[in-house]
Amino acid sequence: MRALSTVVVLLAACGGVDQGAPDDLAGAPADAAMPNVDHGAPPDLGRPLVPYVYVSGYAPQIARFTLSPSGALTAAGTTSLTGTPSFLAVDPTHHYLYAVDEAAAGRVEAFAIDQTNGALTHLDDVSSGGNGPAHVSVDATGAWVLVANYGDGTVAVLPAAADGSLGAASDTRTAGANAHQIISIGGANPFVFVPCKGADYIAEYSLDPAHGKLAPLSPATVATPASSGPRHLAFHPLAAYAYAIQEIDSTMTAYAVSSGGQLTAMQTLSTRAAGATGTNTGAEVAVHPGRFLYGSNRGDDNIVRYTLDAGGRMTLAGHTPSGGQTPRHFSIDPTFKFLLVANQGSNDVVVFAIDPQSGALTAVGAPTAAPSPSFVGVVNLPGG
Repeated sequence: MRALSTVVVLLAACGGVDQGAPDDLAGAPADAAMPNVDHGAPPDLGRPLVPYVYVSGYAPQIARFTLSPSGALTAAGTTSLTGTPSFLAVDPTHHYLYAVDEAAAGRVEAFAIDQTNGALTHLDDVSSGGNGPAHVSVDATGAWVLVANYGDGTVAVLPAAADGSLGAASDTRTAGANAHQIISIGGANPFVFVPCKGADYIAEYSLDPAHGKLAPLSPATVATPASSGPRHLAFHPLAAYAYAIQEIDSTMTAYAVSSGGQLTAMQTLSTRAAGATGTNTGAEVAVHPGRFLYGSNRGDDNIVRYTLDAGGRMTLAGHTPSGGQTPRHFSIDPTFKFLLVANQGSNDVVVFAIDPQSGALTAVGAPTAAPSPSFVGVVNLPGG
């Protein structure tokens, strides 16, 4: 079975630090496709790496912080924009950052990352190929920037030049109503997946890495339960499994991933605690290589935790208050020691320490103020 390697979609990349596979993953199937995270190491590995945290959302700025070994955040500056950068992504070398602006006529902005202090310099911006872009990612080669347009259900492939600047779309497709995310796995011959909240399916494509063209797989879509609203998808970094969080019915689905990139549903569980009442929507999902899976609940305002067995199946392990309101997004840092949550409703970011044995979360310090955050991610840089 051909191996797959996961593109860094969020900024939670290891930046060249070799973490090694946790011992308890030795039971993964020997013939499984192994979507190992492509960390895209910064070029200067002779200097200590500095973790920079980027926070953005529905305010015209991208804020950055440094993350200490104890999990403390220290402000390191802001970059002003004219739009609202609701989601971010970095290229595999950590030299370029891309942001979507959820305007009706969507835009994707490109920035160069200063390797010494994390500061951003605007390079250019181009059309997202549709309306209301909600998500952006970069393929494993760094040559293609992928964008999902929530407003009209289209997706686009944008060429990235050697200097990080963007060109007009090489391909656009209608993926499905409310395309909420676009994520790729694999290196030389990648696959691309698009959860479509309004269509109740995940669209599946292959990506031609030479020409930036998408082609539907067979089947072209994988159905989710009616009115479930698939929102985001995350791939296991060490085994051939994927996990999708459904926004509308607050559920999590586990998938097996074939060598041809097709998803097959294995199991669906609720993201909510027993007896939870009131309105809730699922938002973000991430997999920890220690065989833990996390999702965020907006309304219940907590992070759900599952443990994963060697066959990729989930067992509910508990819930942790997000430390604020409306946890829109979260990510795991490059050392796998911290989980950072963007609480959009309470305008703050909260850092949690991850227990390496159980995956349990413990808040580190007080919340850090951030205006209406919808993204938080960590990237390692050489630093000054």
